[in-house]
Amino acid sequence: MRRPEPRLTVVLLALLPLALAGCASTPAPAQASGSAVAQRSINAAQGLLDQGDAEAALAEASAAVRADPRNALAYLARSQALEALGRGEEAARDLQRAFALAPKSGPVLNAYGAWLCRNGRAEEAMQRFVEALADEAYARPAQAMANAGSCAASAGWMERAELNFRAALTLVPNDAQSLVGMAKLEHDRGDHLRARAFLQRREALAPLTAPELVLAIAIEEAAGDARAAERYRKQLSGLGGVPGAGSSTFDQGGSKR
Repeated sequence: MRRPEPRLTVVLLALLPLALAGCASTPAPAQASGSAVAQRSINAAQGLLDQGDAEAALAEASAAVRADPRNALAYLARSQALEALGRGEEAARDLQRAFALAPKSGPVLNAYGAWLCRNGRAEEAMQRFVEALADEAYARPAQAMANAGSCAASAGWMERAELNFRAALTLVPNDAQSLVGMAKLEHDRGDHLRARAFLQRREALAPLTAPELVLAIAIEEAAGDARAAERYRKQLSGLGGVPGAGSSTFDQGGSKR
């Protein structure tokens, strides 16, 4: 049985005008009290994570923590590197340190919300996403909205999921996570043409991941296009046919403000 949708998620939409205004302003420094050495290592760690080199990212993030042990974003970067390496317990400890140091930081709150949702604490997670949007210096509010959408969908709160995905797409029309989220929602509703349209917008950005290809196959089969389904099936086979491969449902977004 689906849990009732929490009323607080509507606050995400109420904060949308604030998020839009924040996107037009100059973000505050990532960590005003942090050392330049730590910030360089944080930036390097994020770049390495984006390239898929988690081991090197961990080394850079650890250097950032040593350089500035009070820098929440350093712990956040190290948490994400540890998570990528499958060291979940250590990653959780670093994430909690980051939250303790900067409980009002948008990137920290966003990552903490994603962690809470992955661990079955959807109500708490939605509150963290709302709080992330209240950080006017947070440079990526669409990320928190997209994560709120993914979290709501995983909890069965489909109306809230759609509201948050659409809010994210208002800010960033090519947000891949929200496009895939909307494709799944429309597919589940039986509107396979709309589902296809959202997934095609996602596909125009970059090659589909394995889980996205699985969704594409399901959409095309439901729409009755066997040729398109087979095309996606061949692409999936080229990736090794591993549905679990690809990006995480949640976008933690590194240590950017």
